[in-house]
Amino acid sequence: MKKNLVAVLTAVVMTAAMVACGSTEETTAETAVETTVESTVEASSEAVESTVEETTEAATETAAEETTEAATETATEETTEAATEETTEAATEETTEAATETATETVAE
Repeated sequence: MKKNLVAVLTAVVMTAAMVACGSTEETTAETAVETTVESTVEASSEAVESTVEETTEAATETAAEETTEAATETATEETTEAATEETTEAATEETTEAATETATETVAE
């Protein structure tokens, strides 16, 4: 009976020692997981910020280019139309004056 009691007590002491030692490993594992999660969150946040900045810059550049192109096209069209109207009016006036002179000269002869 003494041998059985000693064996049971030894088993209990060994089990208690293993439990006590094992608890620090769980804490270390928990700490490692927390550290990994924090690092992953930081890296993800930085990646998102970088992507947002790049996308914003690209969108701004594209919008600026499109606005500039549209403004240039509009200005070119308006300038062309105005120049065409002025040229047509001037040519019409010159033609009318020349025709009037020719008619006046023909009648005078």
